[in-house]
Amino acid sequence: MDEGVAVLTADGVHALSGESGEELWSYRDRGRSLVSEVTDSGEHVVLYDKDASRTTLMEAATGRVAHEFESDLSGVEYTREHEPFPLESALRGVSGETWTVRWEDSVSSYDLSTGESLWTVSNVPSCSDVGRVDSLTVRTDVVVAATTCFEQPEGEESVASTLGQDFSSELVGLSPETGEELWRTEHSVGRMPLESLERTVSPRPGGLVGIHFRSGGLGDSILDIGRREATHLDTGRLLWSSQDGTRLGVWDTESGAYRIEDLAGNVDRESERGLVSMNEDIVQDGHRVGLQGGVLHLESWMENASVPEGFARFEGFEDTAVLTWEDAVGLSIVNAISVPGAVAVAYVADGRAGVMGLR
Repeated sequence: MDEGVAVLTADGVHALSGESGEELWSYRDRGRSLVSEVTDSGEHVVLYDKDASRTTLMEAATGRVAHEFESDLSGVEYTREHEPFPLESALRGVSGETWTVRWEDSVSSYDLSTGESLWTVSNVPSCSDVGRVDSLTVRTDVVVAATTCFEQPEGEESVASTLGQDFSSELVGLSPETGEELWRTEHSVGRMPLESLERTVSPRPGGLVGIHFRSGGLGDSILDIGRREATHLDTGRLLWSSQDGTRLGVWDTESGAYRIEDLAGNVDRESERGLVSMNEDIVQDGHRVGLQGGVLHLESWMENASVPEGFARFEGFEDTAVLTWEDAVGLSIVNAISVPGAVAVAYVADGRAGVMGLR
């Protein structure tokens, strides 16, 4: 959020200031089980009650309820064969007065107030055989769909996870108003169709779209919408990007180095991984938060967070810092992201869930 972080819980949302942790606003529907997500635009928080088939759309800045309407979204459960949370992904497609969602090989947009279909684009992957819309990100100026095509022999088991199987991947830009195709860019990365099918696209500042590959070792990619060019970062994971989209923070999965570079790959600053007083698995298996001045590594789980190795370590370009927690026994880090004013960390310590801000 512009001022901090939206903390999504099982029955609502709490908006916290990044500077102080103060609650800015909250919404809870006690006794209900809600599916919640922040939209790609960052303008709204969407809360969906599956039992009541009710969707609540809230302004992220104020907490004001912008829309509340009946909607049965059970049909989107199948839209992501290779993703564990397909419904949450679908909720990110709310923008303005519309909701845009992908189906198996098509993209559709609906009016939020009436539920009526505004447009549908069929065969977005434009394949001769099997085609899938793998992921979608909805911006105010363009809807970006990631697609995969591959040949599936009739009567045989799926060849999606067969190493060396031919496939092609594209990034397709659609008009949010009409669904008209604006552009199409090929960007095939991976060793089998499954690695392409499992990738996700997400908005980044400055007219960029991040492309994340779940498969380890593949690295990420970045799409420059203005230039309609996608660049693969080899073994690099995209952790940070500047507000103007000119610089990227990339963590190298092989060397452990963190670097700031431009879109052409020219390195501005780079820090080598230091493992003094830090467990090896904190780098390989833990959480990572990219920042302008370095990278923050956090353990996924620790029996005792007060040990000298700490539960987190900041590897900066100028210095390093180890973070310990004297009173935490049985500390699990659920998630960590950079927000205005802090790094927000969702955790469970001594069996109690919470959120803390690191600066």
